[in-house]
Amino acid sequence: MKKDEKLLYKQRIKGNENISSDRLDDLFTQKANRRILLLPISPYVAFYEIGKQFYNKDQIEQQKEQVQESLSERIKMAREHEKFAKASRLERKLNRKSDKLSTKLEDGNILMRWGEPLAIYDSAATERTKDQIKLFLESKGYFDSKVDYETSERGLKDRRVTVTYKIEENEPYFIDTVFYDVGDDKVMMSVLVGGARNRLVKPGDIYDQSKLTSERERIETLMKNNGYYTFSRQFVEFNVFRDPDTTALGLEVLINRPQDALQHKRYTLDAVNFTTDVNTQLGGVKRTVEKFNSINYSYYKYSYKKRILDQRVFLRPGEYYSLEKTLNTQRQLANLDMFRFVNVKYDTAGGDFVANIFTSPLEKYQLSNEVGVNVNVTFGLPGPFYNVSLKNRNPFGRVEIMELSGRLGFEGVANLSDQTDVTTATEARANLSFTFPHFLFPFGTQLKSRFALLNPKTKTGLGFNYTKRPEYIRSNLNGSYGYSWQNKKRWIFDLTITDINLIESDLQDDFREALDEQATFGRQLSRSFLPSFVSSSSINISKNFNNYGQANSRASFIKFFVETGGNLLNINAISNNINDDSLAYFQFLKASVDYRTYIPYGRESTFAYRFHIGAAKPYGEFSRGLLPYEKYYFAGGSNSIRAWAPRRLGPGSFVETDEEGNFIYNFERPGEIILETSIEVRRNLISFLDGALFVDAGNVWSFSENDEPGSDFKLDRFFNEIAIGTGFGLRIDFSFLIMRFDLAFKLYDPARETGERWTIDEWNLGTRDNYGPALNIGIGYPF
Repeated sequence: MKKDEKLLYKQRIKGNENISSDRLDDLFTQKANRRILLLPISPYVAFYEIGKQFYNKDQIEQQKEQVQESLSERIKMAREHEKFAKASRLERKLNRKSDKLSTKLEDGNILMRWGEPLAIYDSAATERTKDQIKLFLESKGYFDSKVDYETSERGLKDRRVTVTYKIEENEPYFIDTVFYDVGDDKVMMSVLVGGARNRLVKPGDIYDQSKLTSERERIETLMKNNGYYTFSRQFVEFNVFRDPDTTALGLEVLINRPQDALQHKRYTLDAVNFTTDVNTQLGGVKRTVEKFNSINYSYYKYSYKKRILDQRVFLRPGEYYSLEKTLNTQRQLANLDMFRFVNVKYDTAGGDFVANIFTSPLEKYQLSNEVGVNVNVTFGLPGPFYNVSLKNRNPFGRVEIMELSGRLGFEGVANLSDQTDVTTATEARANLSFTFPHFLFPFGTQLKSRFALLNPKTKTGLGFNYTKRPEYIRSNLNGSYGYSWQNKKRWIFDLTITDINLIESDLQDDFREALDEQATFGRQLSRSFLPSFVSSSSINISKNFNNYGQANSRASFIKFFVETGGNLLNINAISNNINDDSLAYFQFLKASVDYRTYIPYGRESTFAYRFHIGAAKPYGEFSRGLLPYEKYYFAGGSNSIRAWAPRRLGPGSFVETDEEGNFIYNFERPGEIILETSIEVRRNLISFLDGALFVDAGNVWSFSENDEPGSDFKLDRFFNEIAIGTGFGLRIDFSFLIMRFDLAFKLYDPARETGERWTIDEWNLGTRDNYGPALNIGIGYPF
């Protein structure tokens, strides 16, 4: 930094009451350097300056020219010798290296890209920011607002500049009246008035320019959904009338006429044609054309049941053109997973208005493979896995999908009777499933067509799972049948009518002896390893708001889950004829709610939050007060309370101890009630690396104590039994996956005596007394 230059250290906004500072921060023309943990230094500047020392632009340009010359000559020679595959590989190599060197030329070397140049204060940029804020306030209806700024200089030799923008919003202007002008077109006026209930600009609203833009788009969509095929938003004009004595505004919505006509034309479909096999070639053969439900189907070979396809087509001759129906047709045909592409094009030649639907079939058979590594540091060693799936599209001509899938995996696990002994576990799974693109109910064709807007599916499957561990071998034969659909508000419903599991286990002698030694927990675990028949029905309802998990703006996700097990056992005629000596049966109710949200703030930071609550209750004489082991809740682990080992927290304040009073976490700790919440602050550190600070809280409880003191849920004490963990983590973004490393410490341990549960003074870098760091490695974000 030169002697006469100063550093832009901080920018802040004061005086704004209605417009958030986060929205105004985006208007800063010049950005101050990022800092970590509010320290007065920026490591990003250091990265940039170090990288700059090794940056030679002329050398990189010369290197780029040499690469292009060398590889271009090799490509030329390969083509001359008709080695076209080699030429293609060299072209890809040339493009890859050229792109890499171009990035270096434009953005600097990797250290420069990780960092940022020093923010030298620019007074002209401050003036531009002031003007930008003024224009933004006016766009939000604050026409009488005032914006000014002041600077203060601090630090060594007063070379750090802080800019404070001062805002006086004053009274906003309101829209008093809204009226339309469409000339003499009474039909268009009726369409506008009919859709006015959904308008985005209403009397009483504060003037907002962005809402006018959205309203223009809404009017365009409204027109296109009511037959106006050639209408566009450019025909919509807003005229604002301002009363000089008040803050009231009049808004005229003017629909301009097309240049070559007095009115906008309203289009009616004359015909709908559906070609099912575009890009298919059969020499000398003409396509067969058949009409079904007023649609002309054209194909070389009959492949799809027209009645099924017809349910996903929402265009009919004699109806007005509709953009919504066009998009629904494309979307629902694409959801069938039968076609490589789905296009709907309109033809106005010859005076007729014709809808042409073109689809190209996907390959009938699709084989997919996946090889990877299970990562589970809690049990010691990662292990390989292999997934394979064979998909058969349209095997019976009714647009169904048959899929045969399998999995084989190995991983290192800890022996339940000796946590220091890490051995190998094997998991194998095979599953055959059928997916039908409608509800398999005796409904009429017309009703099924209405349901088609919900993207209905009927799913049925038969599977077999095999697990082999040093302690036991466990097999599970599973059958299921259910439905899924999605409503107009994007709620996703997954209804399982029946899910049946026949479970068989073979226990090793030493493991059986270990169960006998665990009097209370062993009773539950041993029953879960008896030959069992577990049946249930469930519904899963979820919604993703604003593309949660992928959006760069505020987004959230919520899921409701309800399950009921052993329903047929409630029928006396069935229960009276069941002998539970040969098989263990279960009756239970289970429900949970899972809510997640993340809120971006600042330049590259995100606040994320999760809340999960659930309960599972056994009932009936067959259950004997117990749940199937898989239906219990567990807390702890990389996607739960990260300071505790997976499935080892709780229940309540109960914990097992050895003869010396030390806590024992050898066995998983099931619960019937769960309460979990997590708060995480994420911030980008450098291009591919994010950091996070987090706090997790939660626990599991039982409905009754079951000889485990403190394990039962009580309203007057459960909040004192909520475990709290905290820590920090790193996330490495490899573009195709995110590798997560979290280091967590127990902050509040409900297993300790009351008054001794805060444990921050016992933190250590080892594992002494269970208060050392817990390392969690995972794929993706925890929520």
